[in-house]
Amino acid sequence: MNDQYTPLNVVAVFAHPDDEAGALGTLANHSDRGDNVYAVFLTHGENASSIKGTKEEIAKTREGHVKQIEEIIGVKYILLDIPDSGVSPTIENAKKLAKLFKKLKPDIVITWGQYKTLLLGHPDHRYTHTITLDAISYARYKNHDDEYPPHQKSVSFYTTVEESVGMESRFYVDVTKQFDRIMRCFDVYEEAYGEWPVREYVISEMTMFGMFLGVKYAEVFKKIMWREARDFLD
Repeated sequence: MNDQYTPLNVVAVFAHPDDEAGALGTLANHSDRGDNVYAVFLTHGENASSIKGTKEEIAKTREGHVKQIEEIIGVKYILLDIPDSGVSPTIENAKKLAKLFKKLKPDIVITWGQYKTLLLGHPDHRYTHTITLDAISYARYKNHDDEYPPHQKSVSFYTTVEESVGMESRFYVDVTKQFDRIMRCFDVYEEAYGEWPVREYVISEMTMFGMFLGVKYAEVFKKIMWREARDFLD
């Protein structure tokens, strides 16, 4: 890495632990480059139906999962306290995330798309998109009880891709070298997925996206707003 390189602050925001499955390689790329990388979950994922136990016990299991993922991909995980399946686009929730943005000072934010197609996407995912957008705005303003000053820098904003997203808005990231680490993450999350073939689905997507980029495996995002080409690793 160039001695003159200034690390970026990269913050991925999702609703539940394991939602970052389609961005694991990109987050690992940034971590390898020396960027400060955070994965923020609005909930503890305590409603996971594939894990047995009370909500409190499931939340503890999920916390254990993310601690293992931290070690695998070198990303700091942060879990907020919004109830699972209770994520709603309120001012309170947006300001809670905005306070964290003031602390982390993101250069890049990655989150869910809106997924408006009927039957696609958990409501928590769609509302996470709205909360994240609002939080970026709220983080720009001073609040008397905030520990950190406003974060007023320009933020590059990317979302996971829906089928309706046109090719001109897509940004492909080569994650071929991260494949083994991604698979290790799936080994950890398998308990939460249960019978859902998430690993197979993500591998097929990475393979298809890789064909567009001319590599073996790739992840893809929608560019909402971006500052410069160095945001993502090619």
